[in-house]
Amino acid sequence: MLKSFSIALCGCLLVLSLQGIAQPFPDDFIPLDTQQSYHGELGENQVVRFFFTLEQTSDIRLESRTPNRSNTVFPDAVLFTAEGRVVTRDWSSGQGRNFLIQRRLQPGTYVLRVEDGRGCGSLHGCPEIIRDYEVILQVTEVSPF
Repeated sequence: MLKSFSIALCGCLLVLSLQGIAQPFPDDFIPLDTQQSYHGELGENQVVRFFFTLEQTSDIRLESRTPNRSNTVFPDAVLFTAEGRVVTRDWSSGQGRNFLIQRRLQPGTYVLRVEDGRGCGSLHGCPEIIRDYEVILQVTEVSPF
């Protein structure tokens, strides 16, 4: 009986120690930070995944920005919980066919999946499309009072 108690206690301690560790993601998941936006290129048929963690209930604003030209990518976004449940999605609420997600979220880790919603649709490829884009995360913590 003492042996099973010590195994159960070790299991509880392991669970408690893991709660403070960020959700493990593959190396190609990009951390999003409120201090710095992400700049990159969104390739044809490419999916980019970001993640961020909220320590308390917060109002978030996630948006993409592309060059102010007509032949750019059209970033689409889906926001998930770390467990894979869809929170929301957006295709064009932002300026110039960019995504814009504004939500109040509970503490936890979230994953943002971004891809070019327009796609190419040409047999010759789409070398003329400007693929530069930016993802911006703004977080406003909600006061408990």
